[in-house]
Amino acid sequence: MAEPRELTNIRRLVAVLRITLGIILLVQWYDNLQKGIYTADGIAGLFDWIFNETGGGPAFYRAIIEGTILQAPGLFANFQLVAELLLGLGLLFGALTTLAGLGALLFFLNLLFAYLGGQEWIWTYVLLSSSAFVVAFTHSGRAFGIDQFLVRRWGEPRWPILW
Repeated sequence: MAEPRELTNIRRLVAVLRITLGIILLVQWYDNLQKGIYTADGIAGLFDWIFNETGGGPAFYRAIIEGTILQAPGLFANFQLVAELLLGLGLLFGALTTLAGLGALLFFLNLLFAYLGGQEWIWTYVLLSSSAFVVAFTHSGRAFGIDQFLVRRWGEPRWPILW
């Protein structure tokens, strides 16, 4: 069954937002890769800079990061390397967009908490988080994306977070 034209137009508009978020994530991923952020020392140095140089992160957030990520920075750095790449590619190409959008939302909210109370302008992360929320819940991958072909081939997924 064909979807209403208005819904198609909205998905196309949100697809532009989705593609933009994908490009932002991929450009930042490449920059982080060049800077060595995706290493144990790189991740530890990043959080040291966020917490100590910029004064960011509320106490509860710092405690979580220090008790988890900074206990195994190498493992987290590898996870971050793969996760940011997959999120960026998923959003850029509209593949498993709901899942990629939710992942991006969590990622941007994490950045918002990291920089909260510091010198960074947090409204950037509010806008990124809001954009990821919209992308995640509008099936924007069904316009100009791989999800469009997945829904045609297999129909609606059993788990709605897929496509």
